[in-house]
Amino acid sequence: MRRWSIPLLWLLAALGCGWIVLTAPVAADLALFASRADPVTELLLEQLRSGPTTRLILLGLAGDVEPERAAVSQRLAERLRVNREFARVANGADALPEAELQALFAHRYRLSPTVAPERFTVEGLRTGLQQRLAELQSPLAVFQKRWLAGDPTGELLTLFKQWQGGLREPAKRRGVWFSPDGERALLLVETQASGYDLAAQRAAVTAIRAAFAAASTGTGVRLEMSGPGVLATLAADTIRGQAEWLSTLALAAVVLLLLLVYRSARTVWMGALPMLSSLLAGAAAVDLIFGKMYLITLAFSMTLLGETLDYPTYLFSHRRAADTVADTVRQLWPTLRLCVATTMLGCLAMLDADFPGLSQLGVFTVAGIAAAVATTRWLLPALLPPDWMPPRPTAIGPWADRVLQPRPRLALALGGCGLLALLILIGKAPALWENDLAALSPVPHELLRLDQELRTALGAPEVGHLIAITAPDAETALRHGETIAAYLDERQREGALAGYDGAMRYLPSAQMQQQRQAWLPDAATLTANLNAALAGLPFKPGLFAPFLDAIAAARTAPPLRPEDVRGTLLGTRVNALLFPGEHGWTALLPLSGVRDAQALAAGLPQGEASRAYYLDLRAETNRLVAGFREATLARIGWGAVLIVAVVWLGLRAWRQVIAALLPVGLALVFTVAALLALGERLSLFHLVSLLLVLGVGVDYGLFFSRPGADPDLRRRTLHALLVCCGSALIVFGMLSTSALPALRAIGLTVSLGVAASFLAALIAARPLLTRMS
Repeated sequence: MRRWSIPLLWLLAALGCGWIVLTAPVAADLALFASRADPVTELLLEQLRSGPTTRLILLGLAGDVEPERAAVSQRLAERLRVNREFARVANGADALPEAELQALFAHRYRLSPTVAPERFTVEGLRTGLQQRLAELQSPLAVFQKRWLAGDPTGELLTLFKQWQGGLREPAKRRGVWFSPDGERALLLVETQASGYDLAAQRAAVTAIRAAFAAASTGTGVRLEMSGPGVLATLAADTIRGQAEWLSTLALAAVVLLLLLVYRSARTVWMGALPMLSSLLAGAAAVDLIFGKMYLITLAFSMTLLGETLDYPTYLFSHRRAADTVADTVRQLWPTLRLCVATTMLGCLAMLDADFPGLSQLGVFTVAGIAAAVATTRWLLPALLPPDWMPPRPTAIGPWADRVLQPRPRLALALGGCGLLALLILIGKAPALWENDLAALSPVPHELLRLDQELRTALGAPEVGHLIAITAPDAETALRHGETIAAYLDERQREGALAGYDGAMRYLPSAQMQQQRQAWLPDAATLTANLNAALAGLPFKPGLFAPFLDAIAAARTAPPLRPEDVRGTLLGTRVNALLFPGEHGWTALLPLSGVRDAQALAAGLPQGEASRAYYLDLRAETNRLVAGFREATLARIGWGAVLIVAVVWLGLRAWRQVIAALLPVGLALVFTVAALLALGERLSLFHLVSLLLVLGVGVDYGLFFSRPGADPDLRRRTLHALLVCCGSALIVFGMLSTSALPALRAIGLTVSLGVAASFLAALIAARPLLTRMS
């Protein structure tokens, strides 16, 4: 009964952890990997998640002749405007829903930036009336004839142009936007969902392709598409496809290796139990502590937990006929316990409340390693027959003794080479770190170049530059935005940028609206000025009575606020640029054509109750990556100190400690030197991979440096470590062939590190132990 109590307890624990994992939300939130104490970082992450620039999809229509491109642009825009997934579809054609036009018309005197006292003087009114006469003889005739009686000053046309653009407007041909060379018709689409919502972005891309297929039937026009959401979905699909293919291939190769080595299917599923336990326990621990799990935490932790496959391998290779399975586990336990303790300590050093992402990595790996070793220690002996022995294709014979023979001169040469490599690295001081996440992008360079071409042609806001305002309320944020808009207008005239956008362009502050209302003349003054301005002009008497009534109504109308325009296209545009958060309100001003970022940031006006931040997203992201790396390195340093202390407590002899740990130090030096020699710059992916190398290297050093003269035991240790090393090289060697920079970095680093750790431990551990003895 006791024999089956352990499997029963494991099954109950696995079911419980599985239920927790299935109900746990998985988030892809970069904020988990940032310090909570940095307001600029919080703003940066908010924009990476759902900023307005991430919602834009840039479309180019190339091929065929210019009239066909223009016609397809019109038909495509019409189809997309009826789709509720899109907040805005702009192609230069004057098209707004009737309800939106009526709303803009009703509020024109509070919203229009051209409302000013001189606008309603005799001279101002006469100038406006003459402009309307000229427009009645232009392509704007239909538009102006409809609104002329109520809007002789042209405020609606001003609002309409502002609604269409907001930034520098592209060139127009045949009534729609075109690139300067005329080779592409251009459209700008804004999604309702944030660019961070990959499912919604994928649906939007699918809808655009379907609409284009219908709009371009019978033509030779082809669709070109870019934007953050488009590139993100492409990257996600590419990563998923390569990861699934490589992981399937690697799994098949490892299973084949185990079958060839042990000639037993039982070793395959028995070896899988510690891996399954580690995955379930790690994910459940993260969910219980954090409430959700970051997707990349799971991916990285699974990479770190590749070490758990080694634990059952040690058991299988050390089985001898004279011992039971339980006896073999007990003999391995002192060394295995030290291996587990050192790995867990390295991860415990990553726990920090300021960096919840690092903490997730640590918690996941600690819980997973503990579950894997417990499964190996207690579950496998309970499931296997006491006398079970895995068959082997070849006996471990004299060749193992020759391999294990101490070679002190070779060990000394290895140490000298390691010291020389370290000195060269320090002396040459190469550029070690890669902070630019763009260098790790799986998106082809051709698509990135297309994105830049479309963005330049459209004058669309750049993903990399914007100003963020934090304020206690929406009104303060809008007022501060108006102050910054005046500053940016001056800088734009100086050539520091090409354009900008912001919520205050579409919804002025209540203070500004009230100021405009104060500039509106009373009925008697306006009537007198209008009559004087109409003298000699061919307008019918009484035509502008609606204009007089509109001014009278606008003088006493309440100011529009964000909640008043909710549910409209105007509200959608405003809400993308002005929104509440945990610490107040945030207003965004996306910038385009920035030529002097430092000058813009240096003179940015600040408010009494609000703050403005210039965000260069690329620079801030690089800073975020560097901060994450520095925090990780500091914790790895503390973890190394703890590892030395624990190994000393376990071995109680400094010579054994040095024999066990010096090889992994040499291996890390050789790995970094090899990566730099191959032209690699170390990214976060390399750094996390070096953590796995550290854990594997300590294991190899501890097993190879075990005291004792039993030749058979030493042969079996070599066999186990050869299998562990071989399986790791198969898996990560395949990853190193990936075209994706991130997967290649992980595979290359671990492959080099595992090989270096095995050779360093094989060559140096025993000579160090015997010489110091």
